[in-house]
Amino acid sequence: MAEAADSTVLGASICSAVLYLACVRSRPSRWRMTVKTASTALLSAVAAIRGGPRLLVGALALGSLGDAFLAWDDETSFLCGLASFLVAHFLYIGVFFQQNLDGWASYKVLLDGWRVGVAGALLLLVPVMIATLMPRIGPDLRPPVVVYSLTILAMALTALTLENSQVHLGSVMFAASDSILAADRFLLSPTSSHRPWMQHAVWVLYYAGQLLIALGFLSLVPAA
Repeated sequence: MAEAADSTVLGASICSAVLYLACVRSRPSRWRMTVKTASTALLSAVAAIRGGPRLLVGALALGSLGDAFLAWDDETSFLCGLASFLVAHFLYIGVFFQQNLDGWASYKVLLDGWRVGVAGALLLLVPVMIATLMPRIGPDLRPPVVVYSLTILAMALTALTLENSQVHLGSVMFAASDSILAADRFLLSPTSSHRPWMQHAVWVLYYAGQLLIALGFLSLVPAA
């Protein structure tokens, strides 16, 4: 019974994500906000139905709240969305750390194999992105953007310490989505020809990243 409900809710989440992709460049509206928010809210519901970690359920729920704020274009909504995702990333860090039995010692795996390349790329990308953004954003936005950028870096690095390829890929996609979103919002002109593909890429990477993180953790939960 729980498995059937799980599949139905997951299917509804994916359908909502596809619907939002179709209207990602349309003007802000309540319908657009509802479709966007439902995508991640339903992922949170799937995690709850499957008995996933509470921190995972909370992170997905806060992601949904952030989606609701970012569906609008004003600066207050942007800051509220940033705050929602900031807390969500802290919850992700918590659930990743919880899953890792070696605790802080697990970070030594970032120095081995393919992880050193991915971790190195993230450690290079985030400071470069921060340095590029600082002259282009107002003084009031600089502290929250720096804090948020460093937090998502910590989230992605913590994810890489796990032995879960879905979580690895999902966290990197999430970080890539945020980088493209920042470039689209602060670095490009409103008339740039790159904005359409970037806005679609942001949503695809973001939703697929959240989906992979959720499924990666839920694969560890015994089916009811």
